[in-house]
Amino acid sequence: MKNNAFTLVELLGVIVVLGIIAVITVPIVQRTILESTEDAYNEQIDSFEKAAKNYVASDIYNISARCLNKTCTVSLKILQEKGFLPSGEIINPKTDEPFDLESSVDITYDGDKFSYNYDAS
Repeated sequence: MKNNAFTLVELLGVIVVLGIIAVITVPIVQRTILESTEDAYNEQIDSFEKAAKNYVASDIYNISARCLNKTCTVSLKILQEKGFLPSGEIINPKTDEPFDLESSVDITYDGDKFSYNYDAS
């Protein structure tokens, strides 16, 4: 009669191999998740700045006069109300909590070009 069971040594060998694979792959997966979260956050900030850019383009004469050689701000709430950002909560990918809609994008006009910076604090 033939025995089709695994020996204890074979089972331990499989467990060791699986452990080695886990030790190698878990940090790689964690780093990939962290990097993708950071990328998603940066893309969200870029979308805020692009929304502010579109906001300025919609009323360039008024805003350029108001922001000449100084920094003006526009809140995320205003960008939502004007339709430049989607309505509802905007979730921060890093914290999984909503962004504060009272936070703002700084708009600076030096007479030649506009610059945009989201104040993340």
